[in-house]
Order: sequence, then C-alpha cells, then structure tokens
Amino acid sequence: MVRPMVDRLADKVIVITGAGSGIGAHTATICAQAGAAVVCADVDLAAAERTVASLAESGARSLAVQVDVSNASAADAMAATALEAFGKIDGLFANAGITGEGSVTSVSLADWNRVIAVNLSGVFLSCRAVLPSMVAAESGAIVATSSIGGLVGVPNIAAYAAAKGGVTGLVRQMAVDYAPSGVRVNAICPGTIPTPLVVSAYKQRDYIAGGVDEAFARAASRFPLGRVGTLDDAALLTLYLLSDESGWMTGQSLAVDGGVSTAGWQVGQ
Repeated sequence: MVRPMVDRLADKVIVITGAGSGIGAHTATICAQAGAAVVCADVDLAAAERTVASLAESGARSLAVQVDVSNASAADAMAATALEAFGKIDGLFANAGITGEGSVTSVSLADWNRVIAVNLSGVFLSCRAVLPSMVAAESGAIVATSSIGGLVGVPNIAAYAAAKGGVTGLVRQMAVDYAPSGVRVNAICPGTIPTPLVVSAYKQRDYIAGGVDEAFARAASRFPLGRVGTLDDAALLTLYLLSDESGWMTGQSLAVDGGVSTAGWQVGQ
C-alpha cells in the first residue's frame, strides 16, 4: 500500500547534492513534502540557500551546505554537517553533475578529467562520506543520478557517457558490498528533462537557435511517449527509491526516459 505523500519519508534525513537547481532542487521539495529533513548541498551556496528558503515557507526542516563533490574533504564536511545538525543520515541523492560535450577525439583532457571528477568521483566521494553512518545504523538508501547516456550510445558526450556508465557500475558494486549492512543503492537514468544543465548542454550544441521551447519540442519527437521529461518524473522516482516502499530493491539503474533507451537512440537525433 502506498503511503500518503506526507508520511513517505517521515522522520528521515536526506542529503541531496546539486540541490540548488533542476532535479536536485525539485527533489528537495518533494522529499520535504514527504516529511524529510533535507540537507541541500550545492557548489553554489546561494542557490542551495534559495532552495532552503523555499522549503522553509512550508515549515520544512532544511539546511544549506556548500560542497564541491569532487573534493574529498568537502564531501566529508557535508556529511559531518548533516550529522551534527540532524543526528543521522537516512538517505543520499548523489545528483550533482556537469555537462560534458565532445567525442573522444574532440574533448580535451582537462574537460574529460573535470567531467569524470564531478560526475563519477563526486558520486563515489559523496557515498563514501555518508556510508559509515548508514552502516553503523544498519539502514540507509542511496540514489545516484546516472543517465540514459550511461545505458545506450548517445552522440558526442564521451566524457559524460563514461562517467554515467561508471555510476551504473558503481551502484551495482556498492549494492553488493553494503546490502549486508542494510544499505540499498540504486540509480535513476533520466532522458531529456529541461533543467538548467540540459539547457546549457543544448546551447553548447547550438540546438536552441529557434528558442528553448522549439528545441525541446523537436527533442520530444525522439521519445516513444512523445514528450520530454518533467522534474516530477525524476523526483518522484527518486522519492520512491529513497523510501521504504522500495525496500527490496538495490543495485538497479532505472531509466526514466519516455522509452527512448528501449527504442534506441538514432544517429542524427
């Protein structure tokens, strides 16, 4: 039986990286509505604080933390701040990420290293920071943001695809290591959702000369369900994976992509 929204994360403490905008900010709102205390972490502290201010309007318990997830000390400090403020960490949404344009022969080594550092090592470091408290409590749920680019071939995103493919592998590996400690680890693999990150990627690809709305209307034609994704599509799946409702799920990377990873990404799209 599905619990009412207000009770689904009752008394839980959830840490969300990349909580300053897009999927992270919206998931923070959804988790707060479900009863959680939310630690909103972002490299942009002002953006995280805006998310917290929005949550405070509804009386939610929340805290803003600045973190560069590619920095081990910063990730550890994020977890320590959450534990000091709320006494425990029940869930982590390792969501922070950056774009990564270019093929293997066109991406620079510096750009490759930066994308891997944030999108893959950032997940590793965030998980490493929260896992000791979860293991000690013999309970916890981790959700990482991967991508359909980690499941199927998508043109011209070599570093991004490598990082997201690494996330899906890391999720499987952690699921096996930490299941005996009662910690579950899963990933979401979104397709195209009009977030600031995706708009930035579209600008780099020169996809939006005719305007953002037109660009995403064209993108919708790729998807069997005939539309691009919404913030709710990603956030509600994440809520499920963080909640006890998914208590027998671990090691999964779930596509939320309108069916495109099943139908196959066509060259030229």
